[in-house]
Amino acid sequence: MLIIDDHELTARGYGYLLENAALQNILPKFTIDYAQDTKSAYRQIMNKVKTSLVYDIVLLDINLPSYPEKKIFTGEDVGKLLRKVASKTKIIVQTALTDNHLLYNLFQSIDPDAIALKTELNEEEFTRCIQEVLAGIPYYSGTFAKLIRRQFSKPYLLDQEDRELLYLLSTGVSSKDIPNHLHWSASKVEKRKRLLREKFGVEDKNVLSLLNSARKAGFL
Repeated sequence: MLIIDDHELTARGYGYLLENAALQNILPKFTIDYAQDTKSAYRQIMNKVKTSLVYDIVLLDINLPSYPEKKIFTGEDVGKLLRKVASKTKIIVQTALTDNHLLYNLFQSIDPDAIALKTELNEEEFTRCIQEVLAGIPYYSGTFAKLIRRQFSKPYLLDQEDRELLYLLSTGVSSKDIPNHLHWSASKVEKRKRLLREKFGVEDKNVLSLLNSARKAGFL
């Protein structure tokens, strides 16, 4: 297993929990490597690949120091690398992210075997997460599981462009500045906003009303 986390105490804590679970015969005994940034993670993963080996499990944090020389800027990029060079490796994302938009994009881009929010990951849940992943069962922490259920139960699923527009508006980017971020025309921005208001049943043209409806529906 490779544990990637920029907080050494957190990473070592996961290692301790794994060793303790192995002593109790709850989990198998893992040989554990550690990485505290994307650069060291990249090197350890690629060194394994060069010897025709892969990690069984990678425990992956998202907010990590970048490695611009290889165009790896976050843990998400490390996850994408793993999917290319070590497709059999099971990826467990453990993150402090709580933004629905970012979590959903993470889910789509990496297709992890598990997503565990750090705020919900106690010893019992951590052990259960590892057990289910080893058994081939996807594991999602409570908050993320609710997000996924809400997202896929909606009759008005949004496409990626809808999501990007909502996200930018929610961060304070004005409608007139959206074209600078998405390379859209001003008319396309207004058309997309109109369609979003229709999808969410919002009659008010105020952006705040649209964002509140999107937030209540779990898209922000």
